Amino acid sequence: MPEAGPAAPDVAPVLPGRPEPGRPSVRAATAEEESGVTCWRCGVRNRPDRTFCRNDGAVLDRDGQRTTTVTRRRGERFAGWRPRVSGARVLIAAGVVAALVGAAFLTPAAADAIRDHFTDPAPLPPAAVSASNSDAAHPARSAFDGVSNTWWGTGFSGDSAGQYLQANYSRPVDLQKMIITPGVSTRSADLGAEARPQRFDLLITDSSGRTSLTHYQLADGGPQVVDASMRDAVQVDMILRSAYGTASNKQVAIAEVELLGRAAG
Repeated sequence: MPEAGPAAPDVAPVLPGRPEPGRPSVRAATAEEESGVTCWRCGVRNRPDRTFCRNDGAVLDRDGQRTTTVTRRRGERFAGWRPRVSGARVLIAAGVVAALVGAAFLTPAAADAIRDHFTDPAPLPPAAVSASNSDAAHPARSAFDGVSNTWWGTGFSGDSAGQYLQANYSRPVDLQKMIITPGVSTRSADLGAEARPQRFDLLITDSSGRTSLTHYQLADGGPQVVDASMRDAVQVDMILRSAYGTASNKQVAIAEVELLGRAAG
């Protein structure tokens, strides 16, 4: 038998081989396939409606430049930042400004008109009263004494046209209205006792000498309110023009005249 040769070297065991799957072939994009936005990273052109590059997935903007995300720290504001104000706040601010401007330019007359609208007028008793003529038993002061069972009489029969009552103030007052009670009292049973004023003129004079003349007609009987608006008034004249229930044995009577308003400061 032949002699044994040198021993074969030891061979490490080998696992059976596994087939390696083939890699898919990727077709590279070419610039001719699409046109529009050029990728800032790989240079491939993309359709304008793409957000990401079709080749490498880079984020595109309309100019094909790299899109960056800007972050800011708490409290930091971007350049050109303007505060956003709600519409309600704008309206409130405008209302406050308008109120301040209106108050600054509010005239004393307007302020008085607003105050008079929300407050009731107060009695303004005159400092002195007089009349063109009076019945001795029924003087002018009886028309301003605050009671309706005394009265002023003209002392003349008929309508006493041209006769007047006069009230004077030592300090100017702001008149607003008058309450007139014609006849000898407020009782309906006394209505025909004397004649009652029908038409009269109201002449008001203020502290500077200016006058206001107004014509009025009263109903026959009962207290009646008439307008007597005048600032800084110092004198009020009630001038008779005609009367109800006149007779040769009756005189025109006025039970009460009340002047109301606000005393000037």
